[in-house]
Amino acid sequence: MKVYTTNEYGLLKSVIVGCVENFQWPQNDNEFDRGIARSTYPTMLTRGPLPTSVYEEATQDLNKLVDILTQRNIEVHRPVTSNPHWAYSARDIILTVGDRVIQCPTPFESRANELQMYPFLNDCKLIKAPRPTKQSDPTFDAANVLKFGDKLLYSLSHSANDAGAEWLQQQVGNEYEVIKWSVVDHDITHIDSTLLTLNENTVIVNATRVKEQDLPEFMRDYKKIWIEDVVPRDFHQFPYASKWIGMNILSIDPETVLVDEIQTGLKEKLEANNFNVITTSMRQSRTLGGGFHCVTCDLERE
Repeated sequence: MKVYTTNEYGLLKSVIVGCVENFQWPQNDNEFDRGIARSTYPTMLTRGPLPTSVYEEATQDLNKLVDILTQRNIEVHRPVTSNPHWAYSARDIILTVGDRVIQCPTPFESRANELQMYPFLNDCKLIKAPRPTKQSDPTFDAANVLKFGDKLLYSLSHSANDAGAEWLQQQVGNEYEVIKWSVVDHDITHIDSTLLTLNENTVIVNATRVKEQDLPEFMRDYKKIWIEDVVPRDFHQFPYASKWIGMNILSIDPETVLVDEIQTGLKEKLEANNFNVITTSMRQSRTLGGGFHCVTCDLERE
């Protein structure tokens, strides 16, 4: 299988799309427990299986996403699942950089063996991170990283520490520069509901979390599309993602993006900036903690 990506926006040719078959919230995962404990939401999350309606809606929406991608001649791969898992957000564990496939040292114990769900990656240039066993060990999720050509923007958070950035730099060598970014509140676990790159000189930015002066120096001359608000999706029982999962969009190519159909304001703003916008639904994005960028892992882009 060919793997090659250096950015988040080149013409998408091959991608993984997550699934909800056999999905369950973990029963025993210390990092997951700590994350839930940090929440101020009054209703606690119930572990184990979710209601049938959640599975049905999420499955329908993921299948529609697959249809949209395949209709554009994009090769789609899905996880191979049997046991209970958390592979709805396929991007979290696998980071593709150039021709490398990096199994990230996730802090979530329940996801440590998730790579087994992707047997089609076995013949790739695979780098398996050591499993973190103590707080000082390298730790990060792939969703803490955005690719900007020869730069990898690495967002420090509860799921990504300094040691993880140093380990990643060792793996990619001089070909890429890992740039640590710590401006965002560490309670914002992943980067892609705060900042996303849409083409070689344009980013979409969550205006409630980031100001112009907070952006990395290399981004000073980029065009910024500032998003002041999004439409909150409903959720079952407990919101595992904030309303800002609504700006978690997927670039199909440098001119085309995929957006949740309820985000009409976001759609209009992107169209005003000359982007072609495809809309479809992601009804359980807050329940399951992932939008279009989260549930996909790009394997090959031109």
